[in-house]
Amino acid sequence: MQPLVSVLICAYNVEKYFAQSLAAVVNQTWRNLDILIVDDGSTDGTLAIARQFQEQDSRIRILAQPRNSGLIPSLNIGLDELAKSGMGEYIARTDADDIATPDWIEKIVGEMEKDCSIIAMGAWLEVLSEEKDGNRLARHHRHGAIWDKPTRHEDIAAVFPFGNPIHNNTMIMRRSVIDGGLRYNTERDWAEDYQFWYDVSKLGRLAYYPEALVKYRLHANQVSSKHSVRQHEIAQGIQKTARNDFLQSMGFKTRFDSLEYRQTKAVAYELLEKDLPEDDFERVRHFLYQCFKWTDTPPSNAWLDFAADGKMRRLFTMRQYFSILRRLIKNRWQARPDPADKKTG
Repeated sequence: MQPLVSVLICAYNVEKYFAQSLAAVVNQTWRNLDILIVDDGSTDGTLAIARQFQEQDSRIRILAQPRNSGLIPSLNIGLDELAKSGMGEYIARTDADDIATPDWIEKIVGEMEKDCSIIAMGAWLEVLSEEKDGNRLARHHRHGAIWDKPTRHEDIAAVFPFGNPIHNNTMIMRRSVIDGGLRYNTERDWAEDYQFWYDVSKLGRLAYYPEALVKYRLHANQVSSKHSVRQHEIAQGIQKTARNDFLQSMGFKTRFDSLEYRQTKAVAYELLEKDLPEDDFERVRHFLYQCFKWTDTPPSNAWLDFAADGKMRRLFTMRQYFSILRRLIKNRWQARPDPADKKTG
């Protein structure tokens, strides 16, 4: 018998898209489903659409909130309900405006059933772009484009210090995640998924199914379009935590306040003094390569300093070395004046 999969959908004023999105969940080839809809006080026809589907499908449950409380509280209300009910060996989450392929759940749960070390697994996305709908993101992402991701845990985890590697609306996790008490962080508004999946990554292995199993809709009313500036600010704090967690796990003394050029070099020097296993050395070297590439406004003479440093030439591969150097040269004119370069007198 198929394990029960609980699907959590939080919805707020998405009547334009909701019927299509909910139909995609109802029509999954994986039939053993518990579908929990949390309506966050919608003032349009979203709740009515949910109830129409419920009349036709007994697998659907609805939690109708009397007023709008926001996405994070709604997500946690849903997770609390799923934890309390004890239903679902797996918890899937998708958005109320996206469209899952019919085999989304079947393909991912099928892989997780084979490998118990995977705590959560997602899939690639296909862009469903509505440029004429006023979404600035849609102007930069081609309709039909495939957003792929690394498939192995090690490669996924390596991205967290620099960005969110998770397609939140494709992910399926084992219920042990919520039974252990993990919930969305209310202090990480507009980037709650980034923090949540970073926390999940500490509980077990992450993976991706190498196929686009969800169509991701870009439109003007979604969080990533309306609150992109705030998302960026919150994400920077998560990235700092992830970088320092990685350094601590590798036994480094240096910590990052920001991706500052001299702090990155300090970690590089510390690596040269360490006797790490080959795999760990490669992980740290790749981490430093990314740090140099993402350096915050390096001083204008950073490229000269880097080019003249023989230790940097010995540490990095030829490809990495010249890639970093090109990045520093490209940004030299945009760099802030470095106070350390000013003469005092």
